Amino acid sequence: MENLFLVCLVPPVSIVEDIDEIRNYISAQFNVHESLKRPAHITLYPPVKLSSPEAEKRFFNALEDASFITPFTQVLKNFSSFPEHTFFLDVQKNEGIMNLEKNIRTALLPLKLQEKRNTNKFNPHLTLAFKDLKPPVFKQITEAFKDKKFKREFLVSSFSVYKHLDKRWQPFKEFTFKDPATKSKTLNLFG
Repeated sequence: MENLFLVCLVPPVSIVEDIDEIRNYISAQFNVHESLKRPAHITLYPPVKLSSPEAEKRFFNALEDASFITPFTQVLKNFSSFPEHTFFLDVQKNEGIMNLEKNIRTALLPLKLQEKRNTNKFNPHLTLAFKDLKPPVFKQITEAFKDKKFKREFLVSSFSVYKHLDKRWQPFKEFTFKDPATKSKTLNLFG
């Protein structure tokens, strides 16, 4: 048994509909389709393969620990890119999303799910086109969107885990935020 999970932030349905309209437009106009295979989301932790029920239990327990965080407002504003391979909606950095990602990364660190990497490189974004996006088409898309404006904001009070099933990412579990003041403190013999 091996399961693939993705920890992410999914905007409300009304905003996802707006995003999907943009993704479908890009797909039709520029013949790039890869991003349509995934739900509109902001990755908080890269996909991980778990190969035992025990590993899954540890993973979900760690995420439960990471959910002690105060709700925050998230803004999606305008378009940006990672040159020449990814075009996205810019997710404005704020204390809330940066703390959420840090909580998740810190909670999952003891599980050693990732190779060592620069852990301070979280650049929140919502992908609109990637993978099948070639440099000439990338230039066309960035040119087409350079003067377009987009702004949506929403309250974040949970994060999601998606599971890869039947060649698609499916919603699997949602973690609603819990008041940080209610988190039990680890007992310390010498505290």
